[in-house]
Amino acid sequence: MLSYNNLSLYLQILINLTLLTGLILLVKKGIKIMAVIKVFLVAEFALELTDLIDRLLKLNTLNTYNYALSQFFSLVILTEIYSRYFIKLPVSIKWIVYLYAAVFLIVNLMDTQKGTCPTFYSNIISSIIICSFAAAYFMKMLKKGKVEKSLFIVNIFVFLFFSVECLISTTFNFLVTNHLEWVAPIWLFRGVLLWCLYLAFINLGCRSGKIRAW
Repeated sequence: MLSYNNLSLYLQILINLTLLTGLILLVKKGIKIMAVIKVFLVAEFALELTDLIDRLLKLNTLNTYNYALSQFFSLVILTEIYSRYFIKLPVSIKWIVYLYAAVFLIVNLMDTQKGTCPTFYSNIISSIIICSFAAAYFMKMLKKGKVEKSLFIVNIFVFLFFSVECLISTTFNFLVTNHLEWVAPIWLFRGVLLWCLYLAFINLGCRSGKIRAW
């Protein structure tokens, strides 16, 4: 039976291959609409690839910086994606979110340089913000009674992943200090959800010409 370390490594490789394949597919199709999704996938691929290299080389130095960058890019780019294609977000709300993301990026990077882990409280708030966007889209969908399949699938995985991310950030000390056999299924479940989230965004990018913005 494969160990948790082997399973997580194979899953990480699968995620990187999925992102690379998705980006190649989108470039080959020459899709110019939804460029923000390409930016999201490129940023995530860069972070996932450097995480994998860091793990294979056993450097254990890049992942802390990547965590802070991942928080920032996820919140900023998903806010932009939701404002363009899912729900109407007031410009003032968008700029408040961007300012919050920038402030905590600086704070987390400074903490990392001091040798301390980035704060996970900022990730809780970021996850709640993203989940609120997903919930708002569900409410809008119920009111309109119309469902765009690709957007709906993305929204489901966004809500599921960031709900789990919020719970993980809340209980992070427990998850990193307890026996691996107890917490490994949670980390693997998070990894599978992340993989599904990337697949959903790749599918959305491929259907971009058929999707109408809100």
